[in-house]
Amino acid sequence: TYFETIGRINKTSFLRNDPRDKEKIGKEISEKYFDILGYMIENSKSVNALFHTHSAPGYELHPEIPENGYDKKLYMKQKFGDQTGNFSPYKQIEELGKGLGFEFNFSKSERIPNTFRAHRLLWKAREFDLQNELSEALFEAYFTEGKDIGSIDILSEIASNLGMNKEKTIKFLESKEGSKETADEEMNFIEKSIGAVPTYFINDKYIIQGGQEPSTFVSFLNKILIKEKENEASR
Repeated sequence: TYFETIGRINKTSFLRNDPRDKEKIGKEISEKYFDILGYMIENSKSVNALFHTHSAPGYELHPEIPENGYDKKLYMKQKFGDQTGNFSPYKQIEELGKGLGFEFNFSKSERIPNTFRAHRLLWKAREFDLQNELSEALFEAYFTEGKDIGSIDILSEIASNLGMNKEKTIKFLESKEGSKETADEEMNFIEKSIGAVPTYFINDKYIIQGGQEPSTFVSFLNKILIKEKENEASR
C-alpha cells in the first residue's frame, strides 16, 4: 500500500505544513497512529500489508497573509468575532497540547506570520536531510517561543542551529531560489481541493484529511486493506 502525506509525521522525512495552530496537534496524534500502524503490520495474520511512506510538499493554509505578517488580535476578531470576556478559541488547543507534551504560548506572539519563506526553507532543507528537524524547530520557535518565523533573521538562526550555514541561508532567503518550486507544489494541492492538514493519500485513491484519532486511522486502513484485497482477487 502506497501511503503519502502532506505533512511531516513521526520520524520519517516528511515536510511539515503550515507551522501554525492545530496542525501540531494533528502531527502528535498521527504519531500515535503510526505506532498502531506498525503493530497492525507486524501482527497482521489475515491480511498481508506492506506500507511505503512518501514525503510530500508543504501547504500554506493562509497564503493571503501579507509578507510582513498580520495583527493577531485583528485576525482573531475577524475570524471569531468579539471575544471580549468569552472563552478563548486557543484554550482548547492549549489543553490538547499539554496532553501531548507540547507547550503552546499563543500570548507570546502579536502577529501571524506569512510562512512562505519558511516553506521555501523547508524545500531547501531537503538537500541536507533536515526537513524533520527544521519542521520541529519551526514549531518550537513559533508556538512555544512566539518568534516570527516569517523573518529572515529568525529563519537563518533556526537553520544555523541545525547545522546549515547561516550566511548561505540568508543569501538563499533573500533570493528567489525555490519560490517557483514551492508555489507550484502548493498550487498542485490547492487544485486537489486540499483544505486540511495533515492530509493523507493512500494508493492515490483514498484520502484522509486532518489530524485524526488513532482509532479512525485503524478503521479506515482496515477498510482499505479489505477493499484492496477484494480488488486483487477480482483481477
